[in-house]
Amino acid sequence: MSALTLHENITQKLQHNILTNHYPEGKLPNERELSEEFKVSRSTMKKAIDSLVEDGLLFRKARSGTFVNRLFKKNFADYSHQKEGPIGLTRSFSDRSQKIDSHILSFEAILPPEDVRHSLLLSETDFTFHFKRVRIIDDVPVSIETGYIPIQLFPALSKDIVNESIYQYASEEMGISLANSYISIFSEPSTEEDQRELGLTSNQPVTVTEEIVFTDTGIPFEYTIVRNHYKKFTYTTSASSKKF
Repeated sequence: MSALTLHENITQKLQHNILTNHYPEGKLPNERELSEEFKVSRSTMKKAIDSLVEDGLLFRKARSGTFVNRLFKKNFADYSHQKEGPIGLTRSFSDRSQKIDSHILSFEAILPPEDVRHSLLLSETDFTFHFKRVRIIDDVPVSIETGYIPIQLFPALSKDIVNESIYQYASEEMGISLANSYISIFSEPSTEEDQRELGLTSNQPVTVTEEIVFTDTGIPFEYTIVRNHYKKFTYTTSASSKKF
């Protein structure tokens, strides 16, 4: 298993402090004080703060210091898509000390639907692993995930791996580096399956994310559709005005 770098480790600890109200006034100590608190160099602490600023959890105000983004923090505990890249649900939430489970609904090898085949740049004879699983955070079902992964890219994929972390296995056991993804987000009425698996009523919707994940060499690795409990999904990002 790959070890975290020092600044990644400090980033996680600082993030934990923020989310557990270690800085109730919303302003962080300065970099010197934080580096002394965490017993690391100021350059390492700056990298950790920069990471959380990029993620949107912190922001800097000129000549005033570094502050917690309270809007971002409020939504952080939900099933949120943030600017972290395709790291997967397991790592994203285990970093926050939350328990991640899966309930496998199906797992099979199939010729994918035409739109999936085109998205994954496959030929008409290329098979994919097709799976559907309910994702559960701290014993609460939050989403139904349907995925397609080309067999030629991941021949070792099994039901046991799908039950755990696909991305972690791909990275740590197969040396596959997942670099970026393209995501489409929209809402739909819930289906009977959504209602049954996610505890929704017939008049409650789901938020749907369609995503294509790519390796660092530009090869499509996975096409996935995730149907999210509408109360357990937020999309959090940041925006800045264009300078003219």
